[in-house]
Amino acid sequence: MSVRVATVLSARDWEPGLVSYARETAEVLIVLRAFQPHEIEQNAEDIDVVVAGGEVSWVTPVQIAAWQRAGLGVLGVHPEEDGPAASMLRAAGVDELIPDTADVRTIITAIRFISPESGPVDRTGTGTVTAVIGPRGAPGTTEIAVGLAWEAGRRSKTLLLDLDVEAPAVAIRLGLPPRPDITDAADHVRSTGAIAAGAVQKFGRISVITGSHRIGEAPLRPAMVDDLVDAATVTFDRVVVDLGTAEPDHPVLKRSNMAVLVADASAVGIVRAAHLVTMWSGPPPTLVLNRAARRGDPDVIAAAREWTGIEPTVVIPERPSIRAASLAARRPDSRLRRPLTPIGTAL
Repeated sequence: MSVRVATVLSARDWEPGLVSYARETAEVLIVLRAFQPHEIEQNAEDIDVVVAGGEVSWVTPVQIAAWQRAGLGVLGVHPEEDGPAASMLRAAGVDELIPDTADVRTIITAIRFISPESGPVDRTGTGTVTAVIGPRGAPGTTEIAVGLAWEAGRRSKTLLLDLDVEAPAVAIRLGLPPRPDITDAADHVRSTGAIAAGAVQKFGRISVITGSHRIGEAPLRPAMVDDLVDAATVTFDRVVVDLGTAEPDHPVLKRSNMAVLVADASAVGIVRAAHLVTMWSGPPPTLVLNRAARRGDPDVIAAAREWTGIEPTVVIPERPSIRAASLAARRPDSRLRRPLTPIGTAL
């Protein structure tokens, strides 16, 4: 059933924009556009979520508390330049708070997130999660994640999930269209508790959920990411997550069964990886040195060991064929896959 929404009438563009989008797509059901507070109170049994702008004079902490006591979710929307309105909504304890410059899809996602009708997520999955992460400087986490997922896919039902919020590159690397993406998948999980087949793309033997390239859309909230990963472990045996250059206390890193730290095999790359290790909060990292001048370079391995305190598990050589496969959106080159086989087998 669609989430039933009441909006507080506003002269700001977000309100008529939301109403128009909802009527065109039926993603949520607008049951009321309220001009006065009593209109919402009289129709509370037919409403799941109230979307209210902080610029409206009668949207007050007392009114918001009354809606919440009636069991309604409250999404606060504030003019981006209006700090007092944002502060008021935050202090009133709205369930979610977003600026009114947010994309309408972001508003829809927030509505679904706080709706009491959201579907329960099955958290009994037995699939394993492997997080692939690296320091800043483009060490090649996406290519390593693709290679690991490809190797895991030889033996298991495998999902490659792009959770890089700064530069999601999985779709481009694999030559996949930008939609469906992680937002589509998370929306469906939030609504039904499961991953929809229509939100997953295919690349050879692996399934893929690509990152979001939607301009102006806020990243998924941590709870939605957690639900998505939970649902993925129910559907798939192996979930390989490209975290890109996320912080080392990322929730998915903390919960992962295995963590792969990718470092560029250069002096700067190793120092950056060492810094990341000092803040590490996940399982003991498996260190992959990427783009080495030659495979098994003893000087690079010794430097990585000394600076990170970790024995490198894999050294990937710098080879034109690896880059060519990436640029052409082909399956990972054998010179990348072979060194990763021991890790891929262990996933």
